[in-house]
Amino acid sequence: MIQVVYGFLALLIGGGLVLFGVGGGSGATGVLSGLEQNGTGSASGIKLDYTAMLKAQRIAKREPSNAAAWDQYALQGFKLAETNYVSTTTSAGFTKAGAKELQIVKRAWNHYLTLTPANPDPVLAGDVSFAFGLQPGIQDWKTAEGAAEIVAAANPKSFADYETLALDAYLAKDKTAGHLAEAHAIAVAPKSDRSSITSYLAQVGGPTGSSGATGSSAASGSTATTGNTGASG
Repeated sequence: MIQVVYGFLALLIGGGLVLFGVGGGSGATGVLSGLEQNGTGSASGIKLDYTAMLKAQRIAKREPSNAAAWDQYALQGFKLAETNYVSTTTSAGFTKAGAKELQIVKRAWNHYLTLTPANPDPVLAGDVSFAFGLQPGIQDWKTAEGAAEIVAAANPKSFADYETLALDAYLAKDKTAGHLAEAHAIAVAPKSDRSSITSYLAQVGGPTGSSGATGSSAASGSTATTGNTGASG
């Protein structure tokens, strides 16, 4: 039974690494730990459906022009990375193993975007925005910005989603997009929240702030939210 489980997991991880050319090795550490503990792959409390993950990987590899298949592959890849997300009372973030697994997600996400889906998946975009935004050691602001734009477009009345987009845009040095997103966030936000949005975004390059702010300073006291809630605890 143990050989079957480990073989199944090796096929999942190895196949993804080979498909995208990502370096192998330690990427499965967190999942293996979960299997050793309870046989369900539920590390960090995330339940994994290995059958669904393998199916998504197989279909995406076989059908490189199938946007829905790549959407599912990226979603399932995020679930895998999420098992290597650690949240404590003092800090939160992806482990080194999770960061490696997120590279598979990023490649799948980028391929998905090249297929120009008519209605990009806001759930997947929320996962990507969360994973590549305010996460210690990752902070790929351009990737986060592109994903946050899709989330915001799907929720035009959500000032929090536009605040997130403005944050990511400013930190990606895309001030024009940042100004537009900030203006929209302020326009749809309750009056009581507008000054805090302006003050917060000023720290990361808003109209009255310094563009030299770092991701770590932006993370402190953030009120922005993303489309993802699973890994945030």
